[in-house]
Amino acid sequence: MENSHVQVLRPAPAGPVVPARSPNVWVAPVLATVLSFFLTCFGMFAIGFAAMATDSCGPDDCSSGITVPLSLMAYGLYATPFITPLALITAWVLTWRRRWTTARRCAAVIAVLPGLTAVGGLALLLTLGG
Repeated sequence: MENSHVQVLRPAPAGPVVPARSPNVWVAPVLATVLSFFLTCFGMFAIGFAAMATDSCGPDDCSSGITVPLSLMAYGLYATPFITPLALITAWVLTWRRRWTTARRCAAVIAVLPGLTAVGGLALLLTLGG
C-alpha cells in the first residue's frame, strides 16, 4: 500500500540569498564622469577669463559683486582634484546591488558639485558683477 499523504521536504538553500543586480547601475557614474569632466574644463576656461574682470579696479578695490563669485569659482576648482576623483571612484566601485543605489547616486552628485560650484560662480559673476 502506498502512502500518498507523505510530503518530501527539500532542504533550504545553504547561504544568504543574494539580490539581483540593479538595472542601469552604470547611469549615475557615467553621467557624473562626463558632467564633472565638462564642468571642470568649462570652469577652468571661465575662471581664466573671469579673472580679467578685476583688471580695471585691481584686486583690492573691486566690489564684492565681482570678488565673491570669483572666490566661489576658485574654491570650486581648488576642491575638484580632491573631491571629484574620490567620489567618482566610490560611485564606480560600490557593489552593483539595489541596496547601494542611493549611495552610488550620492557619490555621483558629490563628484559633480565642485564643477557646478565653479559654473555657478560664473553665473553669479555675470548676474551681480555685470
